[in-house]
Amino acid sequence: MSITYSAGRSAQRGAVAFLREVATAIREGLQLVSRYKLLALKTDRELAALGLARADLPRIAVQGWKKR
Repeated sequence: MSITYSAGRSAQRGAVAFLREVATAIREGLQLVSRYKLLALKTDRELAALGLARADLPRIAVQGWKKR
């Protein structure tokens, strides 16, 4: 019986770890969307003042942005 219990505990820990990873991925995805939307609300003129073009937004949302 201890083998079954041990395997069950191991599977439970694996499931919990998996769910934590899923939650982290969802949180990161929501942060990406938030960054994109924040930039997308700016006018082309505001983006240009930051040295950005609208085409840069997806890349910046994912990779981040450092002003040059």
